[in-house]
Amino acid sequence: MRRRRKNGRNVPRIPVNLIYRTIQAAGGPTAVGRALGISDGTLKRWRSMGVVRDARAVLEWAALVYPEAPAEQLRLARRLAGLPAGPARR
Repeated sequence: MRRRRKNGRNVPRIPVNLIYRTIQAAGGPTAVGRALGISDGTLKRWRSMGVVRDARAVLEWAALVYPEAPAEQLRLARRLAGLPAGPARR
């Protein structure tokens, strides 16, 4: 039996992580899959792993979320790849 929250809803199977939040910020799983040219299964695998190992996909995905902010793109790309975000913003 699945666990339930206090409000009666089911607890998600995979906790919310950076990959999930970035999928939502980029328009949802369908939009991300089309933009990156990846399958739904690949996106689900990345979400469960919590990190993206495909460098091209990381950079293109960061550009989807922050189209006009190169510094933010780099910070997000590093975080998606499982690296530290880099130096703090000034």
